[in-house]
Amino acid sequence: MPKVYISPHQKIGNLFLALTILIIIGIIFGFFNLLYGAEIIITPQAQEIDTNFTIQIKENLNNEEPTNDAKILHGKFIEIIEEGEFNFSPKATISMEDYAEGIITLSNNTWNTVTFVPSTRFASPQGLIFRAINKIRIPAKGEIDVPVRADKMGAEYDIGPCSFTIPNLRNANLKKNISAQSQKSMTGGLKKTGIVMQTDIDQARKEVQEKLYARALEKIKQELAPPADFKISLKSDILEEKINAQAGDEKGEFTVSAKIKMQAISFNEKELLNLAIESLTEKITTGKQLASYEPDSLSYHLTGYNLEEKTANLETQLRGYMILTLENEILNKELFLGLDKEKIHQYFNQFPEIQEVKIKLWPSWLLKRAPEKNDRIKIKIKYDSR
Repeated sequence: MPKVYISPHQKIGNLFLALTILIIIGIIFGFFNLLYGAEIIITPQAQEIDTNFTIQIKENLNNEEPTNDAKILHGKFIEIIEEGEFNFSPKATISMEDYAEGIITLSNNTWNTVTFVPSTRFASPQGLIFRAINKIRIPAKGEIDVPVRADKMGAEYDIGPCSFTIPNLRNANLKKNISAQSQKSMTGGLKKTGIVMQTDIDQARKEVQEKLYARALEKIKQELAPPADFKISLKSDILEEKINAQAGDEKGEFTVSAKIKMQAISFNEKELLNLAIESLTEKITTGKQLASYEPDSLSYHLTGYNLEEKTANLETQLRGYMILTLENEILNKELFLGLDKEKIHQYFNQFPEIQEVKIKLWPSWLLKRAPEKNDRIKIKIKYDSR
């Protein structure tokens, strides 16, 4: 049988080719082994979280340590008492007839004192009768103002200044020397008066309180003179309140008086906000973190005010938002070993803190499930940058 001769050069070429193929296969296998796996990209959903806690305000801290985990801020204290009385007119009015009244000036040009009995009549140029309310005594060569009232009720008796005659005056000398003249209009024939409604009373009380509060607040600001980064918290009480009318009363005007006590403290709001953020953070469970907070949601209410000891409590609220972190137990890689995309999506759909999930398997043409080894699974959180 003939022998096949292979030259040394050909042997070397075949060996080099085989080694090259093995190297390429090794590189491909290494590259495949390096990238083989699953990547789960999670976009979290921010969840609202609120904190409601009590801050203690003290004017004299004296290096005291907080007790029972209480939070303490430095503040300044003041108390103002303000009182006042204000008049109000009802919005609803009624008109009704009454007896017009006024003043007639009588002049006596004789050398004798002249007297007239009560109810002496005086007639206007229109024939309207007015009667003297009291007895009249006119001094000699003198004059006197006489209060008169209309003989009948009605708006027609509301007449302007004019001359009057005295119908029952028989003496010719007196008729010639006694004159009657009004200098001002008669009024009251048609009176308008108010009807006090409950809405009038309620509105008046509100206005009085607002005016007294404004006065007290202005005094407080002047006394405390807080810096720009300080805020004032107020607590007010009505000590006294008097109203001289009830709903349904016929009055053209009524009075409301009140006395209020306003207690106030000034404190650094930035320090309070920092404590509120700290309180928010303390409420967040493991596996989540504070994402943001709403500065405008910071609110506080003054309670437990003690002016003598200069201490008070400030009930404080703040709203924030938390999102999950990679340390959250729902992101344990062991939960996803061997699961396909659908089952992974079904798992995350039950959690409200998850907004969106994207799953990448590589190589996608070969790998249809997550690997069975957790070191081949990567989990990333995509935080919203807005």
